[in-house]
Amino acid sequence: MDDLLRQPTRRRIYEVVEHHPGASARDIQRMAGLAWGETAYHLDQLTRSGALRRERGGRRDYYFRPDMTWEDRRLVRALRSETQRRLLLALQERSGQTLAQLTEACDLSLSTTAFHLRGLVSAGLVDGYREGNARSYRLVRPERFVELLRAYRESFQDRLVDRFVETWSSLIR
Repeated sequence: MDDLLRQPTRRRIYEVVEHHPGASARDIQRMAGLAWGETAYHLDQLTRSGALRRERGGRRDYYFRPDMTWEDRRLVRALRSETQRRLLLALQERSGQTLAQLTEACDLSLSTTAFHLRGLVSAGLVDGYREGNARSYRLVRPERFVELLRAYRESFQDRLVDRFVETWSSLIR
């Protein structure tokens, strides 16, 4: 792999993915400041060699280092979605919220909240459970959520994430 990364463009792309796991090819292109064809070619070279891992999600490809676990990749991909990130942050702040509470807390429509919650539940990131007559939700691995959020904080460029990490960090000290 060292030989592969001696090429400056590949090294730059690899470093972007290292600091921004789960970035799409277009995001990598923008962050690396490269032309699209150049980016696509080198991403292909890096994935064929095993230096990067490509995963299809919806209409995009997402890129990760090959040593990132499957569970971490799922969580980071969810964090790349602004809506899913808002829902995950709301559940981290207050576990056991209902669909209606999450809709209000995240300032989303009911259908948008329900759609993204279904995706988070099917990905195994959020657990939906019955509490009385209502269905409530909680993060499956809240401690890992916090670790990844802190590790890749700058990657998300979100004031909500910054505020959460600062609050969480002050509680740990």
